[in-house]
Amino acid sequence: MNDLARGLIDLGAAGVELARAGDRIRFRPALPPDALEWLTRYRAAVLALLESGYDPEDAEARYVLLERLGIADDLDMPTDPGAPAWLVAVGESMLLAQCEASGVYSPHDTDGGPAGGARAMR
Repeated sequence: MNDLARGLIDLGAAGVELARAGDRIRFRPALPPDALEWLTRYRAAVLALLESGYDPEDAEARYVLLERLGIADDLDMPTDPGAPAWLVAVGESMLLAQCEASGVYSPHDTDGGPAGGARAMR
């Protein structure tokens, strides 16, 4: 799930919008080859997210998702499934949920990730 989450964040940060078209994924703007390869690899998971949305079970991951979407909404950014802000929010929430499950507090590596790179154990 880590690669899925990071790919969603990367696409959203690049301003890419995804939409489900039957069993296909439409995207705009055009994707670079490495992103197209990632999308091909995670096609089924991305289609499922676009169809059903994302509802994390972990309370902190849910908070992150709703906080990110709320900020984007306050900035008049689209937050519907597939919008760039939604992709980032879902990706960050997935990373947090994965880190929470493994006992790591922050989903961001010490390489200066989105939250500045803080990493700590519970």
